[in-house]
Amino acid sequence: MAPLPEDDIMHRILVLDNLSEEGVEVFRHAGFEVDVKPPQKPAELAAIINDYDGLVVRSATKVNAESLANVTRLKVVGRAGAGTDNIDKDAATEKGIVVMNTPGGNTISTCEHTFALMLALCRNIPKADASMHAGRWDRKAFMGAELFGKTIGIVGMGRIGGALAKRAKAFEMKVLAFDPILSPLKAEALGVELVGMDEIYAKADFISIHAPKSDKTNNMISMAEMKKMKPNCRIVNCARGGIVNEADLAEALKQGVIAGAALDVYTSEPFENNPFTGIENIVMTPHLAASTDEAQLTVAIDVANQMVDYLKTGAIVNAVNVPSLDGETRKALQPLLFLAERMGEFQSRFVKGRPQSIEVSYIGDPGVNDTFLVTTAVFTGFLRPMVETVNMVSAPSQLSARGIMASETRSPEASSYAFEIGVTVKTDEETVNLRGTLFNRNDPRICTVNGMRVDAVPVGNMLVLINEDKPLIVGRTCTAIGEAGVNIASLMLGRDAKGGHALTVLNLDQALSEDLLETLRAVPHVKEVRLVTLPEK
Repeated sequence: MAPLPEDDIMHRILVLDNLSEEGVEVFRHAGFEVDVKPPQKPAELAAIINDYDGLVVRSATKVNAESLANVTRLKVVGRAGAGTDNIDKDAATEKGIVVMNTPGGNTISTCEHTFALMLALCRNIPKADASMHAGRWDRKAFMGAELFGKTIGIVGMGRIGGALAKRAKAFEMKVLAFDPILSPLKAEALGVELVGMDEIYAKADFISIHAPKSDKTNNMISMAEMKKMKPNCRIVNCARGGIVNEADLAEALKQGVIAGAALDVYTSEPFENNPFTGIENIVMTPHLAASTDEAQLTVAIDVANQMVDYLKTGAIVNAVNVPSLDGETRKALQPLLFLAERMGEFQSRFVKGRPQSIEVSYIGDPGVNDTFLVTTAVFTGFLRPMVETVNMVSAPSQLSARGIMASETRSPEASSYAFEIGVTVKTDEETVNLRGTLFNRNDPRICTVNGMRVDAVPVGNMLVLINEDKPLIVGRTCTAIGEAGVNIASLMLGRDAKGGHALTVLNLDQALSEDLLETLRAVPHVKEVRLVTLPEK
């Protein structure tokens, strides 16, 4: 991984979409320069975005591939809210940009808005209010329905779904829940009944959507599903537009297939060609679920703090395109990440030919359960000599773009060290296996090259000699290096078998000229001479 940002760097932040001033002040207090602008169209954003290290948006600005096409400086996009469907996460990932959100900041406001819509729908509050403003007293026209004793089906039991379930139980409603990743034990703890969608369709008086927008949930509820519902069922959607098919919902409301609906989200915002205009049994609000003073203050402060931590320390919180990594964990992992990146870069500079695949393997216990960040550190180091910019976010997609197959394995093989990381690279000319470890958990070493043990320090100028296992060869090569005025900092020897092939790794104080390398290659019984230059510590 690249070195952590320094605290005294002046980072620039672009804030869009009316972020609360308290969030802006978090950036300024951290010493960042902040520009606050109104929502931007993709082309407008593309024209200015490369002047900034961080971008903050809510839902108005669309951060798409066009916006990010020429980005080289931007490091992080923060969404002040939970949903990130207005951000092209694939495009951001390819550019190495971390995308963060604030999933907990608007939980209460969204939950309360859901209940407000349910009550408004059941008690005809919008129509009754309009009637009163028109000077009428239409008391008998607005017969309502109670929530007490009814069954609510909650689709998606994350933070908001869980909060809704708690409040529904306070209304003495029966709660059914659908969530593919919710365990029966967790459902029991929440006091909900975990069921399939067909059971929700058959039994629920209310269906409330709290699932993310994805290929699996797009048009999840269409006319076929609505025909499975009870005639008195009411649908509430405060999640994302398009999970409920809008055209089918409008037709179902007109035909009386279901009793009503309440919506806060739509496929296009602002809504274009609204199919619900003139339909009586629907309540609509213009994406207001997170629009409370409290929620906007919370998400603004949260996203600002997350972005400041990332830009200053590398800590990653609530990222949606890379695993989160708090500051303490990152600090503890740093020696392992350093080793992994150096092994990747060593391989990239050592192997001959066009790379076809890279495999990272773990032998023994590296001390972490989730090795994704370590593996991507290997990939980052491997790509660094090939590309202008790469980091742990973009490395996997950049490997794929270059046709290099990447994989990770766990090996049951025993290790003579506490653990080993193996990096095997196949090219169109050769296969090279490298293994590395940490001595005392903080001293990085390359311990074997193609099975020959060397325990070399992966820094600076490293000369790798492969020769027949015969006397005088090491002496002759070292003499040639010394006569050229180059000092040898360290020397490690290994061999595959007595009289077989030997390998020598020398750490040098300076690089060798091409003429000297040719001289070393001419030493009798020397098979390979390769110079690998890595950054110093």
